[in-house]
Amino acid sequence: MIQQAQVELGKTFFEQSKKAFEQNYAAWSTVLASQKAILESMRAAGAPFEVAADQFQKLIDFHEQQFRVTTDFMTKLQADYAKVVQQKTK
Repeated sequence: MIQQAQVELGKTFFEQSKKAFEQNYAAWSTVLASQKAILESMRAAGAPFEVAADQFQKLIDFHEQQFRVTTDFMTKLQADYAKVVQQKTK
């Protein structure tokens, strides 16, 4: 039988995951907002547009990978928590 402490642990893990998701989402927004500044600074330094765009794409790809890992983990924890709650209510 599932104990209340286990249910609370599942809830805590989900809440932590949600906070990580929110932080990654905020960081993603910051990256997108900085696109113009990155491209303009590279152009001002004499870099052709293709180089600037490539560097920005590398940054976007890295952050997208982190974002996906967080959302996948959050989804897993949510499913696990839902199972625990469902078993607890039986």
